Amino acid sequence: MKKERKQMKKKMKKKMKKNNIKNYMKKSMLVTMKSVLAVMLIASCLVLLNSCSYNVKVGKKCTPGSTEWSYLWLVKGETDVSKANCE
Repeated sequence: MKKERKQMKKKMKKKMKKNNIKNYMKKSMLVTMKSVLAVMLIASCLVLLNSCSYNVKVGKKCTPGSTEWSYLWLVKGETDVSKANCE
C-alpha cells in the first residue's frame, strides 16, 4: 500500500513538473510574440510617416498665440509650430 502511494506521488510530481515547464514556455512565447508585434507596428508606422508628405514633430509644441498645443504634430509644409509659442 505504501509503495503504491509513493509511486503515485512520484508520478504526480513528474506530471506537475512537466505542466509547469509547458506553462512557462507558453508564457514566454506569448511575451515574445507581443514584443515582435509591437516592434513591427512601430516600424510600419515609421515607414508610413516617412514616406508621406507630412512632417512629424514630437514634444510639447504650440501654434502662434498658444491657441492649440499637442505633444505630437503632423504638419504639412512649413508651419509655425514650436515650443517657443507656448507661454
